[in-house]
Amino acid sequence: MNNENVAEPILGSPKTAEELLEIYFLVMRSALLETAAAMDRIQRAENGNYILKDPRVQKLQEGCEILKNGKPDRVEQLLCLLSDPLEQ
Repeated sequence: MNNENVAEPILGSPKTAEELLEIYFLVMRSALLETAAAMDRIQRAENGNYILKDPRVQKLQEGCEILKNGKPDRVEQLLCLLSDPLEQ
C-alpha cells in the first residue's frame, strides 16, 4: 500500500497502536486538560478576552488544528509553528 497521503514509518515500533494508545492516553489527556485549564484561567482574568488575540495564543490554537488534521509529522509541524522565527 503506497498512498501519498500516508507517511511510511522510518522506524517501526515494537508495540501495536493499541498498546501505544494505552501507554500514552492518560499523559496526552492530562496535557490537554492542563492546556484547557490554563486557557480558561487566562480568559477569566482581567483583559482575558483581549489577550486571546495575542499571537502566542493564536499559535496554540493553530497547534490544535495541526493535531486535529491527522496529517503525519505533527511534531515537526508544531516545532516549526512554535519556533522563534529569529532562530530560523
